[in-house]
Amino acid sequence: MRVLLAIHHPLSQDQGAPGVTLALGRALQARGCTVDFYSYGDAFPGVEHFTALHNLRFPWILSAHLARAARRHDVLDVTTGDAWPWARLGRPGALRRHALVTRSHGLEHSFSRRIRADARAGRMRLSWRYPLYNGGFRLWEVEQTLRLADHTVLLNEGDAAFAREQLRIPAGKLSVIGHGLDTAFHGLALPAPREEGPLRLAMVGSFLKAKGVDEVIAVVTRLHAQGLSFTLSLYGTGTPEPEVRAAFPASLQPLLHVVPRYANATLPGLLAREEVLLFASRTEGYGMALVEAMASGLVPVSTPVGAAPSVVHPGRTGFLVPIGDVDALVAAVRELAAEPARRYALRRAAQAEVQGLTWPDIAARTLALYEEVLRVRADSR
Repeated sequence: MRVLLAIHHPLSQDQGAPGVTLALGRALQARGCTVDFYSYGDAFPGVEHFTALHNLRFPWILSAHLARAARRHDVLDVTTGDAWPWARLGRPGALRRHALVTRSHGLEHSFSRRIRADARAGRMRLSWRYPLYNGGFRLWEVEQTLRLADHTVLLNEGDAAFAREQLRIPAGKLSVIGHGLDTAFHGLALPAPREEGPLRLAMVGSFLKAKGVDEVIAVVTRLHAQGLSFTLSLYGTGTPEPEVRAAFPASLQPLLHVVPRYANATLPGLLAREEVLLFASRTEGYGMALVEAMASGLVPVSTPVGAAPSVVHPGRTGFLVPIGDVDALVAAVRELAAEPARRYALRRAAQAEVQGLTWPDIAARTLALYEEVLRVRADSR
């Protein structure tokens, strides 16, 4: 089978959606597929820094490419919001027997609903530009793609429910397929339990309000005031260390360890010193940081976003707390701090929970979906 994976990002192994796109492509190749990629690097050669203007132009540049190259592929697997001009034009250049699949790395409508609610509550401020593109025209583009594609792949059940109930996309045209874990995260040995020393907390992800930064700062500030001994490491902030440190009270800054960027394959080694993951994100498509941290032996204290409800089982593999609930986050951390033996048992359970998330399995499910969509399309002609 010949597959094109197209994505509105520059391809990089060490970034979220681009990294999983490359991983999926390799896993499909291992199952005998011929896989090509099309990304910002192809649409905008030589460009290093991208803006909303590139995102606005990408669907049209991609459409021109598809008109020339679609006939070389059986399946065109394209990120949401990007294939609608080509589909509207009647899919020029495609084989008679082909499938157009659109793939969401986090449904934009779900994200928009959450941050608009946060803005109304005064938790964040939206730019005046937001309703013009990301909160306006881009949502229209995504909806058009969902309607015009033969099938849509989503990352979580919440996004699927929104697509069904709010956008009126037929359930038969929707599938939920998550991500796998790279081999670096499988079969890791859990370090022996620590007999003494501070509780080691970690946050993995960008230093953004949408990722729960305000809640994490509030939690550790309160824990410190209550006298709990701990350290906090922040991995992959994407923000320079001085700016991250300045966001915390001065009394907490000696307890911080900041790693603005890391190569993804090195994350298990970085997390080997940690015990508890603070995953206070307000919105996620999937949440690779969560499952990668669990695979590395951290017990999660997580909000119920993205993949969390499917892998974080309260009291068995971690704690689920309501979005924005600082009291619940503090209580969960204090409970883990008070019971070292239980904390270690939960770390082991969390690690075991995600070991079944493999790219070979995701590729097998994806390939079966492709074959079914091709069959349905052939039968309908």
